[in-house]
Amino acid sequence: MNGAKRLSAGGLSALALAAGVGCHLIESSPLRSKNQMPPPAPITYSRFHQPDWDWGGVSRVVVLSPRNESAYTRAGREFHSELAAALQRLGRFEVVTAPFDDHARLASVTHQTGRFDETVLLAIATETRADVVLLPTVSQYSPYPRPKLGVVVQAVAPATGKVVASVDGVWDSSDGGIAEQVRAYYRQRPTPLPTYVRNHTIVADDNFAADLALDSPALFQKFVATKVAAVLVGEESATAGGTAGAATGANCPPAGR
Repeated sequence: MNGAKRLSAGGLSALALAAGVGCHLIESSPLRSKNQMPPPAPITYSRFHQPDWDWGGVSRVVVLSPRNESAYTRAGREFHSELAAALQRLGRFEVVTAPFDDHARLASVTHQTGRFDETVLLAIATETRADVVLLPTVSQYSPYPRPKLGVVVQAVAPATGKVVASVDGVWDSSDGGIAEQVRAYYRQRPTPLPTYVRNHTIVADDNFAADLALDSPALFQKFVATKVAAVLVGEESATAGGTAGAATGANCPPAGR
């Protein structure tokens, strides 16, 4: 009887050891890294956050008409709409889109000279009752596969007359890392389904968004706008390009314990 107990205890110890080793092998497997973990997002932008600025106190933001410096006449209007929608999806404050008018010149002057007219921005903020005024600029744009979009967004607090946050970058999907981050943003699972399953399973139409994202200017603009909005307010971990969608080794004990 005692021998049986010892055997059972030994068997359980062996099983626990095997499970731990198995989890360790899975975590360190190159196949896991290759097939389940999206590549780290390449840094293609610069950002600025005023150290003493708190977005928690902002209740209303107005997004002015972007200055369009690209050769595509609708790029400014399209990014204006996507940026406003991305900010609304954050759910942190009310977002107002200013009419598409000559206010775009404010973004142009600020982008080119590094200065802005405090009197004009204060008047806009007073009229719209906004705590922050956003000055966007589309610096470059190409809608064709593989699409590219360069933007500059500056957030000005009219009450203090300061730029409290800004993002300046180019997202070029001809870069393999950017392309995979775009696909990962639209995928409904951390890894794509095997080819056989994709070709022989009836799925919802939106499951194909990841395949279309690099061919559709609208989908690509939405990805960039979502990234810019999150970086602007300091929520990068919630944006595309993170590893939140990756498998984390369920049922495996944490490393080092």
